[in-house]
Amino acid sequence: MTSIDATDIELAPPYRVNGQRMRFQSLWLLLRIYYAQRTAGVSVSVATVQARFPGNANVRMTVSRAFADFRNWGIDVGWGHERSCEPALLNPARRSQGPFWMDAATAARLRLHLNGVEATPESLAHFLGLDAAEPVPRDPVTYVMQDITYWNHLTQAMRVAQDGFPVTASASVAESFRAAQHAAQDGFQLSLALLKESLAWRKHGHSRQSQKTLGRLDEFLKPSASVASIPTISAMAFVARGWNYYTSGKAVAAQAELERLATDPALQPVVRYNPRVRFEYLNLRALIHKGMALNPKGLKRTDRMQFATQAIADLSDALQAAYEADSIDAAQDVAANIGLTMWLCWQNGVIDPNREQDEYTVQTQALRWLGLSEWICDRFGVGGNSAWNTIFLLRIARGSCQSKGRNDIDHFRAQSPLKVEQVIDAVRPFHAPFSKAKGYGRWSTVAAFVLEEHDTGRTRYGALQIANLLLEYAWFSAHERGLCKEAYSAAERLTQLMMTLQPKERSFFRQSIKSLPEELQPMQRK
Repeated sequence: MTSIDATDIELAPPYRVNGQRMRFQSLWLLLRIYYAQRTAGVSVSVATVQARFPGNANVRMTVSRAFADFRNWGIDVGWGHERSCEPALLNPARRSQGPFWMDAATAARLRLHLNGVEATPESLAHFLGLDAAEPVPRDPVTYVMQDITYWNHLTQAMRVAQDGFPVTASASVAESFRAAQHAAQDGFQLSLALLKESLAWRKHGHSRQSQKTLGRLDEFLKPSASVASIPTISAMAFVARGWNYYTSGKAVAAQAELERLATDPALQPVVRYNPRVRFEYLNLRALIHKGMALNPKGLKRTDRMQFATQAIADLSDALQAAYEADSIDAAQDVAANIGLTMWLCWQNGVIDPNREQDEYTVQTQALRWLGLSEWICDRFGVGGNSAWNTIFLLRIARGSCQSKGRNDIDHFRAQSPLKVEQVIDAVRPFHAPFSKAKGYGRWSTVAAFVLEEHDTGRTRYGALQIANLLLEYAWFSAHERGLCKEAYSAAERLTQLMMTLQPKERSFFRQSIKSLPEELQPMQRK
């Protein structure tokens, strides 16, 4: 060591080391390295420095000045991953790359004071900006001896959320998560419960409640709280906000949230190394890109094709991340998204524009992805409270069916969607869930079965899912049985339900209704 004498440091302004005034950035870096050594014996990354001083683009200069100050103070600080090497022997050219560390003997020489009084661990954490997000190390025995009521309430709430809940159970879900939040004994526990509640609301289609809960979570994720201590929760909060914007039809705002996450120096490693966060990030980004690819307004065809390719690339990476994370629910989700995205992008000519693959080949491959998703749901008991797989399956099964010219009932019924038997054969070996008990004898009965599950209260689907089911039920009922009561009833119910949907959703169904026989379209029946 340069000196065996103690080094006195004053944390109150004007900041002083051995009585001499010093730069705040240099002192902060020294004490952040000290804190990392004393609390966990770890290093401090360059990303941590960038996150603390986001307005300073030249990290190299900040580090260079700090190490010059360290030399003046007689304090040895090392860098790089070889911690067994003496700092004097390290290569200065690589210093700005970090990570930064000090050994225990150096840390023991520092004497910290606040207004002349020995500084407490809490006052040091406050100086570093960690008091709200990186708690002072606690006695692990004391922690595990705490009342476990919090974990009981959180587990019960997650169970209810996983089972799915009808409108009548929403209060119970809220109460369960609130109970966990009230029983929380530190900032991490409270933040975790708030995040889980927000994700539960979003998963079951309650975007407003999800966003409201995120607002409460944001209070604990202020920039001054240093997100490095709870990185996964901080990163997932960005994704959750993005999902809420996306489901509210605000794709631009959703994309902005993902970009903020991707460019946050402290959270970039989370997206890269945490497969569950990476899955959520990629899955949502893929859907945003898919929307751009399928939007013919304001974009060149070449741009749309690029977005389509990016969407499929993101979904492929998301699938790998889902399996890496051992999240079978995430795997079934992204498998279904791959199937639908592949089909819609091909159908709209933004992938395979030269039609090297014929329609049936792409159709059946898309259906196989849906088959994998449904097989996972059936075998693992996941994916409850969602009718999207059935909707996607029905939509792809009727493929590019579209009456040429006239759209009366005779021309409509002359179209040729895939038969149930063809689809079941195509999805092998994932065909087991497609049983006759669930209506897989005729397509109309498949839609009728899912609608009955909702109408009888055995499960609850959101208005958008019901609207899609009604569209498919009307289409296949008319195709199989002509102008039957079921087709008229489904079309009428869909027309009424459309009024509760968002403007963009209503526009989609107005266009989609035109695919029905003229006799079933609202204007023709008046």
